Amino acid sequence: MILKFGAKGADVVGIQQSLTRLGYPLNVDGDFGESTENAVLAFQRKQGIVADGIVGDKTLQAMNGQDTSKYLKDSDYQAAAKRLEVPELSIRAFGAVESNGQGFFDNGKPKILFERHRMYAYLKQKYSADFADQQMKTYPNVVNTQPGGYQGGTAEYVRLEIAKQIDVQCAYQSTSWGQFQIMGENWQVLGYQSVDDFVNQQYTSESLQLEAFVRFIETKTGVIADQKVALLDALRQGNWDVVFTLYNGANYKKLGYQAKFQTQWDHLEPIYGEKTAA
Repeated sequence: MILKFGAKGADVVGIQQSLTRLGYPLNVDGDFGESTENAVLAFQRKQGIVADGIVGDKTLQAMNGQDTSKYLKDSDYQAAAKRLEVPELSIRAFGAVESNGQGFFDNGKPKILFERHRMYAYLKQKYSADFADQQMKTYPNVVNTQPGGYQGGTAEYVRLEIAKQIDVQCAYQSTSWGQFQIMGENWQVLGYQSVDDFVNQQYTSESLQLEAFVRFIETKTGVIADQKVALLDALRQGNWDVVFTLYNGANYKKLGYQAKFQTQWDHLEPIYGEKTAA
């Protein structure tokens, strides 16, 4: 469940009642307006969790007194922005867009998306084209020359487990991990000891998932219009076409990434103060 400004109904009544019980008195009217958003922000800040005024799984768990230690904190975003020398809002917008701001599924496993075309490429590289082709015939939804076959949600782990039976390292490298959906194939350039080390850290906390994102921003480069460009430089300059191309691919507009990013920016801008975005 995700509730935010503008929501109405019985679920909002429940949130307002919980906030009132926790010391944030509200008019319990089922309307998620400015006063409810401000109460949510105040509660989130007091708890140390990410303050965005949105009630999702993390905020609900905090309201119910559950452990939220493996989730991102405001201080994590502040430290990341300082380290990268970019506005905090930029990092927060990425955190909100990727995986709907959630690094873990309800079962406690990190969010993933398995890429079957990358699995084919890694099997071909490690073994042979014949081996990759044979695996594609046997498991076309897990090994394929074409992207796709996505099951979504926790069902992605079914695909991952099948891939692991073929080759664990190839499977891990072919998967994007955590709140910021960083591909396992980046493990070496990001400075991890192995792909297993990278994956283990994705299981540990959203803070370590953010660390992978920060390393990715620091190291990612590419060639656009015959010019070598760096993701960090583009982010500092606010060159969003380069940022989105390097982070999400050249088809980011068709995939709606820019629109999603702008929506989150518009929501967070009044809280964190930037005036322009993508």
